[in-house]
Amino acid sequence: MTEWKTQKSKGLISGSGLMLFILLIDTGLILLATERPLTIGTFVISMAVLISLFLLVLIGYWLYGLARSRYMLDRNALVIQWGAVKQIIPTTQIQRVLTGEEIKGNIRFYGGMWPGHWVGYGEVAGAGQTLFYATVPPRAQVYIVTPGLSYGISPADKEGFLASLRKRLEMGPTQLVEQGSLLPGFAHWAIWRDRLGLGMMLASFVILLALVGLLCFYFPALPDTVPLHFGVTGSPDRLGARSNIFIVPLIGLATLLCNGTLGALAYRRERMVSYLLWGGAALIQILIWKAALDILGAV
Repeated sequence: MTEWKTQKSKGLISGSGLMLFILLIDTGLILLATERPLTIGTFVISMAVLISLFLLVLIGYWLYGLARSRYMLDRNALVIQWGAVKQIIPTTQIQRVLTGEEIKGNIRFYGGMWPGHWVGYGEVAGAGQTLFYATVPPRAQVYIVTPGLSYGISPADKEGFLASLRKRLEMGPTQLVEQGSLLPGFAHWAIWRDRLGLGMMLASFVILLALVGLLCFYFPALPDTVPLHFGVTGSPDRLGARSNIFIVPLIGLATLLCNGTLGALAYRRERMVSYLLWGGAALIQILIWKAALDILGAV
C-alpha cells in the first residue's frame, strides 16, 4: 500500500495549546475555590473543573489519533488510520470522489474541531452521511462517496493522492475487500450497550453530586459543631466540626468506586452480580442522603 501523510503539525500545536489553556483556567478556578468560603459557588466551580477533566481526556484522545493519522491506498482499498481506528473502504465501493469546492449545498459537521483538526461525523450535500478524518476545513477536504456513507479526508499531497486514486480505480482490484471499521478493543465492550447498567451507575453518580451540592448550599449556615451520629433514641450522641459533614458523601463515593469497579470486573461472566453491585451502590447513595438530611434536620 502507498502511504499518504496528513498535515499534523498545526492540529497538534493548536490542540496542545487548547489543553494548556484549559489547564490554566482550571488552575485559576481551583485557586479561587480555595481562597473563598465554602458555598454553593464552590460546588459550581468544582463541577466546572470536573467537566473540564473529561474534556481534557477527550482532546488528548483526539490528539493521539491525529499523531497517528495517515491514509493508505492500493488497488483494493483505501484505509484511513486515525489512532487506533481504521476505516476500510474497498475501491469497488467508491462511487464518486468529490472535492469540497464541488459541494454546492450545506455541510454539517459535529465533532472535534479546532485549527488543523476536523474529526467527527455529519452530513454533506450530495454525499449524504459522512465521517470526517481530516486536518483542513470541510470545504477543503476530499470526499470519498460509497453507498450509504461518505468519508472526508485531507491528504497533504491532495493532487498526487487524487491522481493515484483515479489510476487505481481504472486498474481495478486484485481481490475483494469488505468495507468496515476496525475500532479499539474497549469500544466493543458489551457494557457500553447496557442501558440498565449504565443507567444505575449514572443515577448513583448524579445522586451523589446532588448531595454534595446540597451540603455546600447549607454549609455557610451550619454551626461550628454538628451531630455526626444518633443513638437508638434518635438523639445525637456524637458531635464534630461542621466540615465533617462531608465524610457522608465521601462514604458514598468510596462505595460507588468500589461497587462500580467490582461490577465492571464481573460483567463478562456474571452480569447479574454486576447489576446487584451497581444497584446496591445506588441504594447506598439514597441511604447516604437520608443520613445527611438527618444531620441537617438536627442542626
